[in-house]
Amino acid sequence: MQAAENHQTGRIPPPGRLRRVTASLGILLGLLLLTAGFYWKLVFTDQFTWLESPDLANQVLPWFQFQAGEWHKGGMPLWDPYLWSGQSLIGQAQPGAAYPLNWILFLMPLRNGWIRLAYLHWYFVLIHFMAVAFAYWFARDLGASRGGSAIAGLAFGLGGYVGTTDWPQMLNGAVWAPLVFGFLRRSFEGVRPLASAALAGLFLGMSWLSGHHQIPIFTTLAAVALCAYYVALRHRRFDWSAARLAVLFLVFTALTGALQILPAYEYGRLARRWVGVEDPVGWKQKVPYTVHAEYSLNPLSLLGIVIPGVHRHANPFTGITVLTLALMGLLLGFARREVRILGAVGIGGLIISLGQNSVWHGMLYAAAPLVEKARTPSSAIFIFHFGFTILSALGFDRLVSSDSLVAAARASRLLLAAAGLLLGACVVSLTVGKVPEDRYALTALAALLTAGLIYAGAARRLSPGATMAGLVVVTLLELGNVSGFALPHRREKNRSVYLNKMGEHADIAEFIRSQPWPARVAAPDEHIPYNFGDWYGLDTFAGYVASLPDNLLRLGIHSRRVHDLMGVGYVIAGEPPQPDYREVFRGGSGLKVYLNPRAMPRAWAVHRLLAVATDEEAFRYLEDPGFDFRKAGWIRGQPPDLEECPPGEDVIRVVRRDTQALEIEARMACRGMVVVSENFFPGWRAWVDGKPAPIHQVYTCLRGIVVEGGLHHIRMEYRPRSVILGGAATLLAMAGAVALLWLERRRSRPPEPGAVRHSEERA
Repeated sequence: MQAAENHQTGRIPPPGRLRRVTASLGILLGLLLLTAGFYWKLVFTDQFTWLESPDLANQVLPWFQFQAGEWHKGGMPLWDPYLWSGQSLIGQAQPGAAYPLNWILFLMPLRNGWIRLAYLHWYFVLIHFMAVAFAYWFARDLGASRGGSAIAGLAFGLGGYVGTTDWPQMLNGAVWAPLVFGFLRRSFEGVRPLASAALAGLFLGMSWLSGHHQIPIFTTLAAVALCAYYVALRHRRFDWSAARLAVLFLVFTALTGALQILPAYEYGRLARRWVGVEDPVGWKQKVPYTVHAEYSLNPLSLLGIVIPGVHRHANPFTGITVLTLALMGLLLGFARREVRILGAVGIGGLIISLGQNSVWHGMLYAAAPLVEKARTPSSAIFIFHFGFTILSALGFDRLVSSDSLVAAARASRLLLAAAGLLLGACVVSLTVGKVPEDRYALTALAALLTAGLIYAGAARRLSPGATMAGLVVVTLLELGNVSGFALPHRREKNRSVYLNKMGEHADIAEFIRSQPWPARVAAPDEHIPYNFGDWYGLDTFAGYVASLPDNLLRLGIHSRRVHDLMGVGYVIAGEPPQPDYREVFRGGSGLKVYLNPRAMPRAWAVHRLLAVATDEEAFRYLEDPGFDFRKAGWIRGQPPDLEECPPGEDVIRVVRRDTQALEIEARMACRGMVVVSENFFPGWRAWVDGKPAPIHQVYTCLRGIVVEGGLHHIRMEYRPRSVILGGAATLLAMAGAVALLWLERRRSRPPEPGAVRHSEERA
């Protein structure tokens, strides 16, 4: 009796619900094992890696190493002092500094101070598992069977854009799409509408936190289009209730993403970005359409949806098995609204991905906010891939339903014809003496196997479970022919060329560390292509970056005088860059370290500032050999009031410097300006003897503080308001979404039987 009462009151889950939860957990465990098995090269051997490419090895891996080191020191890294005399790390966005799931990776135990390759490999695999699991959930939420949902989840997480993209900042933005659209649909369909709208915005905001803006822009466009349908088209009139939910969704998106969006906007307005043309572009300049045209999906790449290797830029490969199931789901289930929406979303993404070959992309480029910043239209194929992989779950369910035999027979005949064409092309190639693409033959095999499975499943020659298992096997066979197929072997001499370089210069790094502190070094790309500064934790006036602060670019970055001003005391090169540079060390790699005898100290004092009105005036002082940086500087506008003192009486010493703070001891003969050769940027604050002091932008891009005569302690810290406000907004959004979910669940929970009985007795 007591057990029955507990079941009625909800204190113990009913047996049916417990079985469903257990089954779902079992499915997820199976999907995790399949995902790990799919990437066996990474997690079950030590022979392969996903990091062997120029962007990943030279840029992403040093970013991760730097951030992991900072997290283990007890702080969240916001500023990167090691590249180009410092710039905002979180403002650049691509390092993924604001993405909470990256923090887990950074906090994993280090090995002798280095991030472990095994953790990076599992990180890569778990990103794909998140995509698999989220797509599985969305398909189940649409009413698909477990088997169909498993096919859709594996297809989304292991194939197409997600399966063939290596950049983690792109992948981390992509995996949230199923949750965004799943909860957005729930909201408009009346399932806890407020909480669902908030959760949809929360998950889209997580996509914006991931690092790169490109995938979040395309996902946001698709989500806004879905909102427009429900607000204005579903009932053929304007729906104010749906409009309020759409606004709530967008508000939660902005609030959740604020931790990344606000610093990125602040940095973007003050930086210039290399986008594929000769000169970097500023925030107010549109990315030229020629760049979008270059990175559009070639129409011939549409063949690459089913034929491996036929693509340029983004890889659209979905596989003939998944595409067939998706088309069956679309055509046989077209009467269902969700099917039409998924089809429209997928085809819309395909149209946008064509870029210059699609006038619709051109219109969005011209009119929609931020679309011009997403310079690779081919990445919009991700939206097509998302829509059609979810449709494959519904297609599988139609396949095993009672009325699909005719459609299955037609699909099987088409698959057999496709297999025949592919095999015929292979035979013709061999006949004329050419070696055909071996993966074409495997696609033909997949078409044959899929044809048999579809017909056998529809004709009840196979059970639904056996049909699902067979289709999973063929799907993974196809996807494994593309995703992860070309992972380089770590000992393959002609391919393992990037990671190997990163261990060749440890002796040079140790030498630089042994020199008088603080030292800054230049490491030209032709000699050291990776981000030497982030990798070894050394100040470098160099770096493989996508953008730089505008004030630094206006000063210039390559001339000898700039190197002198920025305190570049050492240069790594094969030959001396200037006649007066002196060799002081020779590394095992053959590269040498040269001392620059004219380098300025990292901090000094001046008592005379010249007012300049233009960059041209400043440039004349910069390049004038007779202009002594130690005696005078320049500043835009009215200079602060300084006093002239006998030269050589000031003593300026950097006593402490970490990544986000700097301390200087200054013994001044009279009032002057202490200058530090670190980039001026909003968010830096200063105190002199514990009292706030303004930071002036001097020498075009450096920081200066006015200090009175006598002994003083100066402290600078990077405390950007954009991060503080953004972090508060993100926390508010997370708390708000949880609160709305709790309130709506409580409101929709049926009253306990005892409460109803007592109420009736009182009545």
